[in-house]
Amino acid sequence: MDADLELLTDTPAEDTTAERTELTPQAVLELLRAGKEVANAKVRKLKLRGAFDQPVRFRHCTLVQLDVEAATFAQEAVFNSCTLDRPCVTKQVTFEKGLSVAHSTLHKATLSRMTVKGVFDAAFTEFRGKLTFADNTFEQKASFWEAKFRCWADVKGCEFKAEADFRSVHADQGFVLTTSTFRGDFLFRGSSVCKKFSADGSRFERLLDLSKAKFPDFCYLEQVDAGPLMRFAVHNSVSERILVTPEQVAGRLQSETTGDYAAAMHEYGTLKKCYQAQHRYDHEDWAFYRFKVNQRRAKQTSWARPWTKLRRFADWLFLDVGCGYGTHPGRAVRMAAVIILGFAAVYAANVDMFYSEKLPFPPAAGEDAAAAKLNVSNRVMIGLITSVSVFTSGMGGIREIAQGWMNVPVMVESLMGTLLFGLFIVAFSRKVIR
Repeated sequence: MDADLELLTDTPAEDTTAERTELTPQAVLELLRAGKEVANAKVRKLKLRGAFDQPVRFRHCTLVQLDVEAATFAQEAVFNSCTLDRPCVTKQVTFEKGLSVAHSTLHKATLSRMTVKGVFDAAFTEFRGKLTFADNTFEQKASFWEAKFRCWADVKGCEFKAEADFRSVHADQGFVLTTSTFRGDFLFRGSSVCKKFSADGSRFERLLDLSKAKFPDFCYLEQVDAGPLMRFAVHNSVSERILVTPEQVAGRLQSETTGDYAAAMHEYGTLKKCYQAQHRYDHEDWAFYRFKVNQRRAKQTSWARPWTKLRRFADWLFLDVGCGYGTHPGRAVRMAAVIILGFAAVYAANVDMFYSEKLPFPPAAGEDAAAAKLNVSNRVMIGLITSVSVFTSGMGGIREIAQGWMNVPVMVESLMGTLLFGLFIVAFSRKVIR
């Protein structure tokens, strides 16, 4: 069946302007019951009811008001390069071996409450007029490759148990997924929607792939129901109006979870642009931060070039941990507190190597100044006072403050304090000025 569907999909449509023989519904039913193909015919008000044990095949036919109700097709059902005017499929119709409407044109179609247990193939199919597509179940792959929706497309209450392939679809109006369930990958890669795209209320359990899709209008994803294995992909999508929250995307970006950090960097850049256009500045900060993290991870490093490892570590320590790449001023304050306390512990352990004219806590009765300087209280206070002074005053505060090698950590802390002050100012200004 799969091979037959692929063959039909790849076969170019023949001339549809050729004269077609008009057949009665009774004559067509006799051909179908005998397992014969109906080709180059025009049929009005054909009704398909009951069980069909033989394959049902139509090729280059025009079917006016086709009515399929309470029917079971044991073999494949194929409508190849046909024109279906006002077809109606309702009331528990089952296609055991699959259904194909590839290269066909459906006008004002009603496709509801049908179960397709085989492959559903609607590749290169054109939908015109009002389309009703509701309450259907697809147990294997459903393909709408390069389908054209010349109408408003609403996939309502459908369940796709395998891959739903909507790649390269073109929708002249909107494209809406309403309360549908996608248990396999939903592929919308390379598709274009002239008006809104919405998936609110639908559930996705695998990949929601919007890569290279074009959305000139809004793309609504904020009310999507996500399964535990659900992933997002928006690589190279063309849109400034994707509505999705950081909580939905965090930890679910397909490229980031698979280690493709270069692609993840571009995807976060797309989300940043969307948040900026929507004036969601906190969300923009989050997307920019993830962009910079993946940019750092995407850089090639090697122990053969140790400076690349050092540069990446410095990037992480000062820019990421230090201020969240300018998006988290609080990180600079937290980093400053850690640095001050860390160096204070070093200074307190070597308090005898610092000059102290006055002790924070004077000596007790009968105690000399040298012994009092080594007390725990004086050690802690001298370490804190020295660390805060060095961190805040910069290079001007480190001269003649310590002896010997203790000047090295003093200079290091002074440089780190100067750097963190600059990072804090940048991050704070970015928050306030914008």
